[in-house]
Amino acid sequence: MSAEVYEFVDNSHKFDENVLVVEFRFDSDVTKEQAVRMVDKIISLADNDNSTAKMTGHTPKMYALSPFKEETDD
Repeated sequence: MSAEVYEFVDNSHKFDENVLVVEFRFDSDVTKEQAVRMVDKIISLADNDNSTAKMTGHTPKMYALSPFKEETDD
């Protein structure tokens, strides 16, 4: 782990599960759809390894765009 991970008890949980929020970084020309597909692929590879901890799911929530990328009309 390269950085300290903030840990707390979230008393608002509705299910008996832990949630880890992870930040992935992409080049500024990567679209939200491409990024979600890449993360889905990484997760599917991890799901194939039953010797690791059991992951119950993942949900993309936010995609922050770089203010430095020039806008183009697609």
